[in-house]
Amino acid sequence: MTPTKLNNLAFTGLVLCVISILAGAVVRGTGSGDGCGASWPTCNGNIVPSSLDSSAIIEYTHRVFSGLLLLVTFLLFIYCKKYSSNRLLQRCSGALLFFVVLEAIIGMVIVLQELVAYNTSLTRLIAVPIHLVNTFSLLALYIVLYSVLRNNIQQIKFIYNKRFLCSCLIFLIVAGLGSITALADLLYPSESFIEGVQMDFSETSQLLTRLRILHPIGASILLLWMFSESSRLFKEEGILFAKNLNRLSVIVSLVGVLNVFVNINIFLSILHLLFADALWGVYIYCNTDKAYNLKN
Repeated sequence: MTPTKLNNLAFTGLVLCVISILAGAVVRGTGSGDGCGASWPTCNGNIVPSSLDSSAIIEYTHRVFSGLLLLVTFLLFIYCKKYSSNRLLQRCSGALLFFVVLEAIIGMVIVLQELVAYNTSLTRLIAVPIHLVNTFSLLALYIVLYSVLRNNIQQIKFIYNKRFLCSCLIFLIVAGLGSITALADLLYPSESFIEGVQMDFSETSQLLTRLRILHPIGASILLLWMFSESSRLFKEEGILFAKNLNRLSVIVSLVGVLNVFVNINIFLSILHLLFADALWGVYIYCNTDKAYNLKN
């Protein structure tokens, strides 16, 4: 396989990864997680859903994209081992395969244990952020692999940088809290923005609802941290692309705030997640770009 074809395969996997994350959010936001019943990998016992029920179609579509992602990731692992002598590339493809298989296992457990739709158990509260954090880890690895392939990077050291590790920790915590907030919005919806705020601070509200306030607090910390990282990467490392971190941070925040004020709209929720993906992706890319610049 030529480097160009391997690059194209990696880019395809990257796109599928983003689509899979967004499709999962649609499943959760519409309460369609039980569309295929407690059946996996089939849909209610069938390879193709026999029902045209919207929940089944939404859940099945998510499974199709996840299945394609698994296939592309497996092919990348095989081809990187077979056609490339770049040890970093081989390690990245191995890590990708691990996370995509783990993603499939988490999804399987969630379905078989029926931790979907309007399930309000503590187990689901734990499973949902784990699921999202794993997909974000998968997305980060895809961006690293794509950059390594494109720029023929042989070694990266930014993963040992304390500020980078701190950024990853903050981002993944905020992402996990965001998934909890989205779950609370589904399970315990409010009639208006004011009622939603009252629910957040009411002692009689469900624990999940009262946890929602943690996401905007974490997001505010992340916003300030990304401003700092943007300045560092631009001024100290000379990475021009890092300026986009500021813009994306503001956009993510504004879309999130707007979504709260309109009392949660699924389109804005998906848009918020898309820009969060972009912010995470750009940050990872800027750091791999740093590795490329050091090599040259």
